[in-house]
Amino acid sequence: MNNPPSTLNNQPSTNWYSLTPAGPIAIGNLTPVGQNSGQVGCRWPPNGHQLAACLNLPRDCQLLGPFWYFDTNLYVPLPQPVYTLETKNDPPQQIYRLQWHQQRWRVQPDHQDQDIEIVGGKYLIPGNSLKAFWNAGKSTSPKLKHLPWQTLTLSHNHRDEEFQVKEEAGFFAEMTTLMDTKWSMLVKVIGDYTPPNWSILGAGGTPVAIAPVRSKCWDWLEADCPHSTGAVLLTGALWQKPPLKRSVPYPPTAIKAYAADRGIPWQSWKKVRAKATLGQSNQPQKRVQVLTPGEWLTPAGAVYLWEGVAPVQKSGPFPDPFQRHVLGYGHLWLF
Repeated sequence: MNNPPSTLNNQPSTNWYSLTPAGPIAIGNLTPVGQNSGQVGCRWPPNGHQLAACLNLPRDCQLLGPFWYFDTNLYVPLPQPVYTLETKNDPPQQIYRLQWHQQRWRVQPDHQDQDIEIVGGKYLIPGNSLKAFWNAGKSTSPKLKHLPWQTLTLSHNHRDEEFQVKEEAGFFAEMTTLMDTKWSMLVKVIGDYTPPNWSILGAGGTPVAIAPVRSKCWDWLEADCPHSTGAVLLTGALWQKPPLKRSVPYPPTAIKAYAADRGIPWQSWKKVRAKATLGQSNQPQKRVQVLTPGEWLTPAGAVYLWEGVAPVQKSGPFPDPFQRHVLGYGHLWLF
């Protein structure tokens, strides 16, 4: 796949597409050695680079997502600072926002000294329900859905000396992810391009059906918000704290408060020159693949409150110095 551009010219055409896997998807994560040792699993959801490759996205196009699609509705993860008072209903029918007060996240005044359960990140919520709930601070009909996927164990047909399962790209992966029936991933392609009707995704080349979807009032994902006080993270983000290349759970701007789930270990491959051995110093050095230092991806559902003026004035992927925002990383919905 070609490298994507940093900007797009004029106002390109836009299209929404559903991506429906035909079976389990195996996306390798980490090696069993190094600073993230022991956290071997399956990356989920697929990241922007993997989805762009699946779509065969040209370099002059841009990607939004992934979001989730079911019964013509767009879903996003329920934000982290959300709680319920219910103990029987699953999913809960009444949910509430935590409030930032006196340097802490607190329950609403009417719920002081009551038992609560934090349910942020445990469910998906329709986009329109999220908007109404966030503005009101509570909802009695959020229409939550259980996370529509499950993790399965791979059949072990490739092992190395340490008895770890390894997939084609050299990452170790012992798990695979299976989406529930009638659910799909949802992406928006910005640019003059129509993807194929099907493609493949993951180490095993799982077939994926690609179908156009008619947008249903999803403009709020990129709406102007000139006086926002905070944002909800709708897609995973690789935030770094400049000038150090250190992963942090918040964007590189002044933050008053945030709530985020535990980071997901993240590594990728790069090519470097192999070290010369004795007697080979005059020979051309080969380039070999090595793992980059471990990073941490902040999962979707994090919430940020700005300190002072908002760093951006429009919802969408937060500008990234490595241009990852053009592939959907770090999508912020401003409020």
